[in-house]
Amino acid sequence: MESWKAEFFKGRKCIISKDLRGALSHLHRSIKRCPVEQDLDLAAIFFNLGIAFRKLGFMAPAVRSWDASMCADKNGSGASILNQLYPENRLSEDKHNFYLIQLSTYLDGKKAGKIESEAEQDMIFDLISIYWEQIIDSGILHGQCQSEKIIIFKDIEIDFPYTDVTFGLTESENDSTGQIIPFKIEINK
Repeated sequence: MESWKAEFFKGRKCIISKDLRGALSHLHRSIKRCPVEQDLDLAAIFFNLGIAFRKLGFMAPAVRSWDASMCADKNGSGASILNQLYPENRLSEDKHNFYLIQLSTYLDGKKAGKIESEAEQDMIFDLISIYWEQIIDSGILHGQCQSEKIIIFKDIEIDFPYTDVTFGLTESENDSTGQIIPFKIEINK
């Protein structure tokens, strides 16, 4: 028997006998030794790792383990347990992550590096919201694990309207407040 399978079976036995620390140790070794192309086996290992973490009272690592299980097997036990535990929360977590990624992208592109008015904030959040609705309507997130969703969120490029672009204007093109006017309108009298 391959060493990763032996470690997996030892880990499962430890869960049954309530030796949860032993289970974590065996399952970690199983993950390290399991060939990457064995997705269904990896999904089972991560699922059981999540069980051990949950029984120890560590929900955050349990959820991450089940999410890894879901990455390896979209319709497996990891996906099933996550959908039972967090049917609505996963969507709000996805929305939160999408907004954070897009807002960071917007702020990275701004010279000032911050939102400078309530109107600007409203406009940026409205724009991000439009994209979020399109993502939800497309169904692209269905069956994706958290790490895959993050990759999708980072790949989406919103064409943000940056307002702090300087045009190399001379001082005579400033208004009375010292702000640069990006263009001049001449009115013929």
